[in-house]
Amino acid sequence: MNEQKTSTTSQRYRVYQVGGIVLAALFLALGVTAFAAGGGPIIAAIAITGGLAVLIVSIVMMVRS
Repeated sequence: MNEQKTSTTSQRYRVYQVGGIVLAALFLALGVTAFAAGGGPIIAAIAITGGLAVLIVSIVMMVRS
């Protein structure tokens, strides 16, 4: 029973980590799109920085678990 609880908890966190990677890809795409659409380099830099931060955190948490 304890193994089953650990497995369920582990799967839930894996879903969060994969969701974080998807969110990071969305932010990176948003940054590139904002720059290409003429939104300015500052807006694109904020989106890309946020995307990279989320991506790094998701990967680090995935490796640690």
